[in-house]
Amino acid sequence: MVRVVLPSILTAISSRSKNWRPKNDPQAPVHGASAWTERFVTEVADVKLPPFTLHRPSSTSAATELLHELGDDGVIYCGGTELLLVMKLGLSDFGHLVDIKRIPGLDSISVTGDILRIGAAATHRAIEMNQEIGERWPGLVMMTRQVANVRVRSVGTLGGNLAFADPASDPATFLLALDASIEIRGVDGVLRRVSVGDFHVSAYQTVLRSAELIEAILVPAPVDGTMVVHERIRFHERPAVTVTVAGTAKDGRVSDVRVSVGSVGPVPIRVAEAEAGLRDVESGSLELALKGAAEVTEAVVEPIGDLNGSVEYKRHLAGILVGRAAGRCLRQILDVSAGT
Repeated sequence: MVRVVLPSILTAISSRSKNWRPKNDPQAPVHGASAWTERFVTEVADVKLPPFTLHRPSSTSAATELLHELGDDGVIYCGGTELLLVMKLGLSDFGHLVDIKRIPGLDSISVTGDILRIGAAATHRAIEMNQEIGERWPGLVMMTRQVANVRVRSVGTLGGNLAFADPASDPATFLLALDASIEIRGVDGVLRRVSVGDFHVSAYQTVLRSAELIEAILVPAPVDGTMVVHERIRFHERPAVTVTVAGTAKDGRVSDVRVSVGSVGPVPIRVAEAEAGLRDVESGSLELALKGAAEVTEAVVEPIGDLNGSVEYKRHLAGILVGRAAGRCLRQILDVSAGT
């Protein structure tokens, strides 16, 4: 028998189902989308998937039309690494899965100028192994290698990871620091673009509207001389804290820095106060600035206690990891800028 500890999926994967209750307990109270609980599930190995109908549309327009027709009984299926698990656990009861894996071009990876475009159905493994990404976005490759394991990365997709909106997400934290954005396709072909920072609303809740799906993720290339560092602290399967720092130096000073923190609260956040304290810093004042960045991070993050630790403990971890990641990033760019 296998025992799984899993946060309750409160908004039915894609945030389109407004109310949720366990399928096997119809009398259970309905939980709102902002709730955060831990659900212990036993004997998962013997649980079978509930019956469902699989649809395979040939285009994104056909997929969105199908989602519109199915309403709350339909959900996007791509990698399925999270969706199928929560269906087995009775945390969702979708009767229709809309498989988008075979839609032409949806798994494509391309670069136009300084913009990397990753199709929603591109797997983590495809990103990890892409040569051009490795050359121009090496930090993205290094972060991706930390996602789960090779088996999961070979099936799981970046679009699915973001749409699932698991708070313990390496990609969301990383992409936030790189000012990435998400292209969303709706009914009648309507396309809108949302920044990663605005995409996640709460745990397992996004801005995706009914009958919308992620079409692509757009990642701007870091300016020359930028270093990106992604670090995490993990005690269990999912990380307890994730931090990404992107920094650039000019003439021996930090000219730009972005700090994002995730896996602590419901959504990843940019720590503007830490960024402000690290800008214009020189090597001689870096250690003091790093201490200040760690302290201000502890003050502004809003952790939620879970299996990884109490609120105060996770607050402390976030400060430590920001200081560590920022130190790695800024020491190197300052050394390069100074010619040492």
